[in-house]
Amino acid sequence: MTLLTSPNRGFRIPTIIGLILVIIVAGLTIALFESFTKTPTNAGASSAPQNVAVTNVGEKGFTVIWTTPDPATGMISVLSPKISPSTAYDERDTPSRSPKPYLSHSVSVRSLVPGTTYTFAIISNGKKHLDNGKPFRATTAVSISGQGSGLEPAFGEVHDSAGTPLGGAIMLITIEGGQRISTVTSPSGAWLVSLRLVRNAALSQYISSENRLTESIRAIYGVEESSAITDTLNDAPVPTMRMGKTYDFRKQQAAAISITSPPGTAQSKPESPSVLGDSTPVNPSSSRMVALATPAQNAALTSALPMISGTGIPGNHVTVVLGITNPVSVTTKVGIDGIWRVTPNSPLGAGKQSVTATSADVRGKPIAITHTFTILKSGTQVLGEATPSASLTPTFSPTPVATPTAEPSATPTPQLAGEPVPTSGTGLPTILILLLGLTLLAGGFAVSPR
Repeated sequence: MTLLTSPNRGFRIPTIIGLILVIIVAGLTIALFESFTKTPTNAGASSAPQNVAVTNVGEKGFTVIWTTPDPATGMISVLSPKISPSTAYDERDTPSRSPKPYLSHSVSVRSLVPGTTYTFAIISNGKKHLDNGKPFRATTAVSISGQGSGLEPAFGEVHDSAGTPLGGAIMLITIEGGQRISTVTSPSGAWLVSLRLVRNAALSQYISSENRLTESIRAIYGVEESSAITDTLNDAPVPTMRMGKTYDFRKQQAAAISITSPPGTAQSKPESPSVLGDSTPVNPSSSRMVALATPAQNAALTSALPMISGTGIPGNHVTVVLGITNPVSVTTKVGIDGIWRVTPNSPLGAGKQSVTATSADVRGKPIAITHTFTILKSGTQVLGEATPSASLTPTFSPTPVATPTAEPSATPTPQLAGEPVPTSGTGLPTILILLLGLTLLAGGFAVSPR
């Protein structure tokens, strides 16, 4: 085809080239129209930190906790004074430093200087968040002497409203007259915190353990919550808590009351607290100091590398025998906080497994505690009843380890911070675009050779 000019005929465009031009112009017009008519929404809004709090403040560090409406990655960027490294990751992401999305976030900043104020920003889904335009602030505690309060660790388990062990929930614990401490539940819903180094609210000295102290406990997972009141004689273990309920565990018969129930409604069936130790009555303070916290008796786990943890006398050794067919033995030491932890060097096989922890109590008497649990095959889901609530048993049955709870299907897939999410348009733009396309198409035929 060639371009023809004639005194009697104007400039003509071949039909094929005309159609191609029409398509290109129509496409550009549609793209520009869509970009101007559709209002973007900021996906970062769903990853904005909420319920931000500073906990676990000590001489050399602190923890920052928060929640997000949708699953999001989370980190802390220390702004001043500068430390190395200046970025701290969620406790579940370290040491791999491969951020994963969570609804509840817990980031600990360590290796700090006592009595120093630090400023920081929260990095949620890659976007920096400040406190009303200013950096968040946290001040480390001053150095004090002493070995701590002498309180034993507290532990327990959290389930969702359906009774399924809930991993990734934030546990906020406040002792009467003391500071706030926090931890995150394991994939099996278990939690374990040290109370030995808890300070008073002013952080000026360790809390006194001479009296029976009240403890306030909150479990937070996204927009869901559960709360409980207990004391230092009824926190090892704390009876199982369910989301949407509030408890008072200061009595042996702890009653669970639905948060959503109006005043005057009947209470739900009481959940009896577990008692550590054997059938022989002994001093509660000494009987509960040696315990196997996770995994719980009859727990069903999805991880082949479960964390084995418990409590003991600081400085004592604990021998852990893991496995049934090919048992493996390892010895660890109880930390100054009264907590010990070990993790298998190699994955456990699917099926029934057992763990036995042996250590000495305050009287020097050896105590052996055995729990049996199940490692589920890959892809197996755990039903709510797979890990029962703790009950009265001859052996310790405290903090259970459960299975990861899938996010509700209604939860949107997390977006990158700041990424615009287009909203659906109206019918009018579509009609206008069609009319424009028809006009351009008619113009293409008009410029073609006759």
